[in-house]
Amino acid sequence: MSSMQTRWRFPLVLVLLVALAASCAAAGELRPITLAEALETALEHNTSHALFLWEQDLAQRRAALQKQPQLGAELHPAGLQNGTWQGPHGSLSLTMPLGSHLKLSGKVTVSLEDKELGIEPQGSLNLDYDFFAPAQEAAPELTVEESRQRQVNSLVLQVFRLLVDLRKALDQRAYAQGVLEHLEAKLAAAQQVPNYDDLQLRRELRDQRASLAAAAERVNQLQLQLQNVLGSTEPIFYEPQLKVHSLDLEFSQEELEGEFLAASPELRRAEAELEQARAQLELERKSRGWQVKVSGGVQAGQDLNWSVGLTASKALYPRDVLVEELELAAAKAEHNLQGQENALLGELRSSLQALTSAQRQVGLLGELLAAAEEDLELRRRQQAAGLVTDLQVAEAALAAEKARFDYFHAQLDYALRAAELWQLCGRDLKDALFQVVN
Repeated sequence: MSSMQTRWRFPLVLVLLVALAASCAAAGELRPITLAEALETALEHNTSHALFLWEQDLAQRRAALQKQPQLGAELHPAGLQNGTWQGPHGSLSLTMPLGSHLKLSGKVTVSLEDKELGIEPQGSLNLDYDFFAPAQEAAPELTVEESRQRQVNSLVLQVFRLLVDLRKALDQRAYAQGVLEHLEAKLAAAQQVPNYDDLQLRRELRDQRASLAAAAERVNQLQLQLQNVLGSTEPIFYEPQLKVHSLDLEFSQEELEGEFLAASPELRRAEAELEQARAQLELERKSRGWQVKVSGGVQAGQDLNWSVGLTASKALYPRDVLVEELELAAAKAEHNLQGQENALLGELRSSLQALTSAQRQVGLLGELLAAAEEDLELRRRQQAAGLVTDLQVAEAALAAEKARFDYFHAQLDYALRAAELWQLCGRDLKDALFQVVN
C-alpha cells in the first residue's frame, strides 16, 4: 500500500499545484462585487432605467401642463389671396382651463396694412355641462411614485438574479475543473499500473472536458449579461460576493394578503371597471335615460355676444333592454374582479409554498453537507493510518465541495424566492433584500 501511495502522490501533488496556480491567476482577473455595489452601479448607469426615469419625469411635467394656460403664436409674413397682396399679420392666443366644464380663451390679432398697424382683440368663455354624465377621467392604475418603485424593484431583482446565477455558474465551473483534475490524476495513476484498462477513464475525461467547456461558456454569457445590466462600458469580469445571513424569516398569508392585493395594477383596473359600470347603471336609473345639458358662452370682440341654453334628449331605445345591458356589464365586471382576486391569492399561496420548499431544501442539503464533511474527515483519518490512497481522499474532498456548493446555492435560491415575494407585495427591494442577503 505504501509503495502505491508513493507512485500516486507525486503526480497528484503536481496536478494540484498547477490547478492552484491556475485558480490564483483566474481569481486575479475577476473583480469582486457585492450586492450593494452592483445595485448602486445599476441604478446609476443602467440605460433602460435612466430612460424610464426620463420618460416618467416628462410625463409628469406634461400632465401638470394640462392645468396651466396654453400660449400660442401664429405669424404670416406675407401672402397672396385672389390676386391681392396680403400684408404681414399674426396672432397671439391664450387658452386657460377654469375647471372640467369651463374654458377661457383669448386671441389678439395684429396686422399691418398700408403702413397702418391694426390690433383686434377678442375673447370667449365657454360652458358645457352634462348633468348625468359619468366621470370621464379614471384614476391611474399606478401613481408616478409606484411606477418608479416597480421599475426600481424590477431592476434590483434582475441584478440580484444575475448575481445569483453568476455565483452558481462560477462555483459549478470550479467544481467541474476539480472533477477534471481528479480524473486526470486517476488516469495518471492508472497508467502506472501495467496492463491497466483505462478506456473508461479516458471516456470520462473527454466527457468532463466537454462539461467544463459548457460551464465556462455559461459563465461568459452571464458575465456579458451582468456587464450590460450594470452599464459597463468596458469588459469587466465580476465575482459576486454574496452571503445569506437569515434563513428563518416568517411569512404569513394573512399578513401579506392586504399588501399583495394592493400592489396589483390588474386588481386596481378591475376595481375601476366595476366602479364605472355601477356608476353608469346608477346614472341610467336616476335619469331614466334622459341626457340633460346646459351650455353657454360669452364672446367679446368688437361686440359683446352671449348665449345660454338647456337641452334634454333621450334615445328612442327600449329602456328595459338598456338597463339590463348595464346590469350585465356590472355583473361581468364584478365577476372579473372576483376572478382577479382569486388568481392573486393563488399566486400568493404558490409563492409562499415555493419559499417553504426552498427553506426545507436548505435544511436537507445542510444535513447532506454535514455527512459529506464527516466522510471527508473519516477519509483523512484513514489516510493517516495508511488505509486509503490520496485519490480516495481527493474524491471525498470533491464530494464535500459539491455538498458545500449545493448548500450555498440552496440558500441563494431561498433568498431569491423571498425577493420575488417582496416584489409582488410592492415592497422596496433596495431595503428589503438586505434582510436576508449581505
